[in-house]
This record gives sequence, C-alpha cells and structure tokens, in this order.
Amino acid sequence: MNRLDEFLTSFRSALVHSTAVEIYAQTKKLEYEISEYQWPDYFAHWALGHRAQNLPHTLALQSAINVFKLSYELGLATPFRRLLMTAVLIRTLPTHLSNTNRLKSEVLHACLHKQERRHHYAYYLVDWSLHLARYQLALDGKGTLNQLLIGEHHLEYWPYAELSRPYRVEKLTNEHLEPALQHKRATPAYLNNSVKPPKTLLKAIKRFADGTDSLTPIIAAIEQQPSLRKALHQAAREHAQVAPFKSTKHAYLYLGAQRASRVLASASLQQHLDRHRIPLHESLMQRLSLLIELWRRLNQTAQIKWPVREKLIAQIIATDLIHHPTLASAIRWPTVPDDTPLSIFSIIGAVVEIERQKYSSILIHRWRLPEQVNHLIRVQHEVTNKQQTVFLLGCILLQQLYAGEKQTPKRWLALLPKLCERLNLDATQLLRIKNDAISFCHSYTPLNTHICAVNDYNHPSE
Repeated sequence: MNRLDEFLTSFRSALVHSTAVEIYAQTKKLEYEISEYQWPDYFAHWALGHRAQNLPHTLALQSAINVFKLSYELGLATPFRRLLMTAVLIRTLPTHLSNTNRLKSEVLHACLHKQERRHHYAYYLVDWSLHLARYQLALDGKGTLNQLLIGEHHLEYWPYAELSRPYRVEKLTNEHLEPALQHKRATPAYLNNSVKPPKTLLKAIKRFADGTDSLTPIIAAIEQQPSLRKALHQAAREHAQVAPFKSTKHAYLYLGAQRASRVLASASLQQHLDRHRIPLHESLMQRLSLLIELWRRLNQTAQIKWPVREKLIAQIIATDLIHHPTLASAIRWPTVPDDTPLSIFSIIGAVVEIERQKYSSILIHRWRLPEQVNHLIRVQHEVTNKQQTVFLLGCILLQQLYAGEKQTPKRWLALLPKLCERLNLDATQLLRIKNDAISFCHSYTPLNTHICAVNDYNHPSE
C-alpha cells in the first residue's frame, strides 16, 4: 500500500459523521502530507486514472489541496489557512454539517455562506479552489471557470486564477506516477511557519560580536538572502545620501555592526509578517503605520529617545498580535471592552496576557536587541519611565482616532491627562500630533470605511 492509499483510508472514514473540529484536525494531517510527500501534486491525475473522481472524498481532497497551495502562495497564516481548508471540506460534504459554529470563526462563516461573501476575500479563494478541483477532476468543463473570470465578481477570482496555472497536472505514465505517489520529497515543500530568524546569520553576528570570527561569514549569510541584502544597502544609502554602495561589506561597515543588525532584524521581521497574513492583515498594518507615526511624533515633541526605531518596535509586537487567537479568524476589527486594561493587546480588544508575548521575547533575544526593548513592550502594571509613557499614550491615541471617544475605555481616558502631564504635553500639542500623524499616514478614520493597504508602514527600514 502506497502513501496515498494509506492517507485515503483514514481520510474517507474521517469525513463520515464528522464534526467541524474533526475536519479542522484533518487539515493538519493534510498539511503534513503536502509538505513531506509527492502524491498531493498528482492526486487529480491518479483519480482520473482510477475513475475515482466522482467519489465525494476525492473532490473534497483536491479542493483542500488547492486551498493549501493558494494560501501558501499568498502567505496566509497557518490558522487562517486551516480554516479555509476546513471550509472547502465542509462545502464538499454530501450531507449538511450542522455544528459548524463549534469553531466560532467569522472566516469560516463567511466562506460557507454566499450572502456573506462581500465581507471578505476568503469566500472567493475557497469558491475558486472548489470549482478548480471540479475542472481538474473532469467533473466540469473549463466553461465554469471562465464564467467566474468574466462574471460579476471576476475581479475577486482573477488573482487566484493567475496563481493556479496550469489548471491540470501534466499527464504521467504509470511508470512515473507510482513512484510519485509513495516517495517522500527530497526536502519539505513548504516552510515551517514558526518564528525562525536566519540561524546562520545570527550565529555569525554572535561570533563576530564575541570576537571569535571575522566579518566574512556575516556578509556571506546576508548575500544568501536578497531581501536582507536589499534592506541593508537601502538603509546605508539613505543615511549616506550618496550613490549605491558597491558591496554589502561596504554598506555593513558604513552602518556599523549595531545599526546594521537592527536593519537586518527589521527586514527579517517584515518577511515573517508578509508570510503570516491574517484576515485583517491590511487593517492591522494600517493601524501599526499610524501607531508608529504617533510614537515618533510623541518622542520628538517630548525629546525622548527609544532604544531602537519605532518601526522595529511595531514589527516586534506585531509578531505577538498576528499569532493572537483574537485576530486569527476575525474579519471585522474587534471592539475594545470598557474594562480592558491598557497594553499592546488592548488595540485588538484582548486582555493583558504576558504569556502571549513569547514571540517577541524570542526575537529580542535572538537578534541581541537591547534589554530596554523588553522593558518597553512588556505588560506593565504601572508606568515607570517616559519611554513607556509614550508607548501607552500612542495606544490610547490610536484607539481614539479609529473608534472615537465613546468606544475608548473610560479607564484609558482617565489615564490620558496623567500621561500627557508626565510628557509635558498640552491639549493643543496633542491635537496637532494626532492630526499630523493621520495626514502623514493617509489614514481613514473612524472605522466603517474601507481601510486601504499601506506600504511597509510608510517608513524606511532604519
């Protein structure tokens, strides 16, 4: 029995009288198979050759494979991707699943109900994957796909069509198909979604800082990652305001080891955020862009200097926010309850949770960032310095700008005068800071309007 047969045996039985939670669990198993084995790439061709395309589990499986591949190409976060795979499996079940609410997910609800499709692009991704699977299994002609691409919502389907070509897998002879169905891939096809800074680079930076190695391994590690190399050159060029640097080593030496490491940390974190897109990703980036500008202007006005740039702070806390369950499946921005304590999690309506800051702790440690960064972003029961004052004041102003006074917790509003007094800010200065930040970031407030995507927080890397 090959690997495909083994998986199908368990997959078929899992779809019988299953619950939404059990189907969600199946998506985890399928992710492993897609990453480690070759058979998912050729499943449609196998099904056609074995006349299995009319079986309910065949359409479900091929649809879920399509969702995974599209989600991976789009850089969607793991929980988001699994909910989309769960949705397409539920939609292909021969009998109606009555307990979908067990997962309590707005994304899942939007994908399963056509009337909700206007709220999020997830519906169209799932719908395209399902219709594509029908075509791949010869259950529908290509005309159905063409109708989607010229119909009323064609603008929603075209991005997925571009990522899905060719529609059908190349034909293989049985001589080549059988080994593909049972052999493991030489290397995993998909990257692990955990927070993993570039190990080779970090080890090289540590050895150089300890004086046990030269600069050469650092430059070699940077050269292997085009995005990091580009960020380093751009930062050096912006600081020097001269023509492009001739080499990565020249750019690194110009910036200095400390500044260069922070530029590389920012670029690496941006990669991580781009590959872990949540349903509200654009909205979160828009808010962080405004928060950065509020922090920057508060620091300038109060003449306070943070241990690292505001953008890097935002990227660090964003890693905790995108992994928080509140944002994992929300398609509308969460409201902030009136009794919510003030912290970085407050902007997503979540309570203070120190254990949820594990990702930022990992990043601060591995990038050898100053310990002051930890003190700045950690959940604090009382404000002990002006740096933390700016941090929390920015969070309050962000909530005010997006939700208005009525939806800003009263305990925050009561704290506002005390924070301003600590920074020697009057009402006129505070209003100017808010207005200038909104103007600079092109933010749209209050919510109830469309929040557009912004480019990399509107700020240079360093």
